[in-house]
Amino acid sequence: MDARKEAAFRRIISANVPVMPGALELLAGLHAAGFRLALGSSAPPENVELVVARLALGRWLDATVTGRDVTRGKPDPQVFLLAAQRLGVPPARCVVIEDAPVGIAAARAAGMAAVGLASTGRTRASLAAADLVIDRLDELSPDRLRRLLDKRAP
Repeated sequence: MDARKEAAFRRIISANVPVMPGALELLAGLHAAGFRLALGSSAPPENVELVVARLALGRWLDATVTGRDVTRGKPDPQVFLLAAQRLGVPPARCVVIEDAPVGIAAARAAGMAAVGLASTGRTRASLAAADLVIDRLDELSPDRLRRLLDKRAP
């Protein structure tokens, strides 16, 4: 049943993959500023591949982690630690942008900075464990993320 549900999901979004306002601009800006970027998701690889292909995210991504790559889901930090390993970046120099409390917990458990995105169905209060909570992706910039990382440095 799970495989059928995921296949139906892919059929529904394949013609018009939804994208959060500001997401593509943020990725392009971070890439241009020299950030190494990874996508870490517990979704099946087919779902991740569809979204990456339809939105042409591959031009900016240096690594991808999917549900098939991990054995433990969030709030376990495995997905983010594997992404950092694939990027060749120490966890302490990583920032995770998440819209779910379990994702914030996973980022924190990995020793990474966490930005909470108060998106549909998520409140700022539910993301309060993040280092920074935002309402829109256009509130982020390469400089703001660098300052967040530098603030956490020993």
